[in-house]
Amino acid sequence: MTDIELVEKFKSWDTQSFWKIFEKYSESLYKFIYLKVSSKEIAEDILSETFFKCLSNLEKFEPRFESALKSWIYTIAYNLVKDFYSKYKEKIDIEEIFSIWIEENFWAKIDNKDKLEEVKEFLLSIKDEQREILIMRIWNDLSYKEIAEITGKSVDNCKKIVSRVLKNINTNLAILLILIMI
Repeated sequence: MTDIELVEKFKSWDTQSFWKIFEKYSESLYKFIYLKVSSKEIAEDILSETFFKCLSNLEKFEPRFESALKSWIYTIAYNLVKDFYSKYKEKIDIEEIFSIWIEENFWAKIDNKDKLEEVKEFLLSIKDEQREILIMRIWNDLSYKEIAEITGKSVDNCKKIVSRVLKNINTNLAILLILIMI
């Protein structure tokens, strides 16, 4: 069933359609949030709040294209993460992000631990905005259109940001390969 059909069924008082939306997006959305907040409890809270807002406003939501619902839900989560950090004035510690990957058996994917250090150094060297968009594109596998909707930037701008970042690491093919494998 497509997202548009699920939204229409929900508007026709089919509550099961909301649970199908939840099942479809909750796991990837949780990973998206967890990567940003580095806390299981906070990620769960933000995920719950995201779907509560989605449930509260789904009646008014008008999907214009098939991936509109996914973009809309990710935008809600993205804004809630930003709100969380603006309230607590905290920054994501890149060290904590890497501890997440270690917990999820990240080492099994990479034979050479030195290469992980190169990736870490690279991610620390780019601007927060570039890192955010790169993570959405590569790790969260979001389309440029979805990233543009979430960040409020144009599709072309998002493409340019990813292209420039990848061009910068093109000199070191190992980093590029690791980023793509993850």
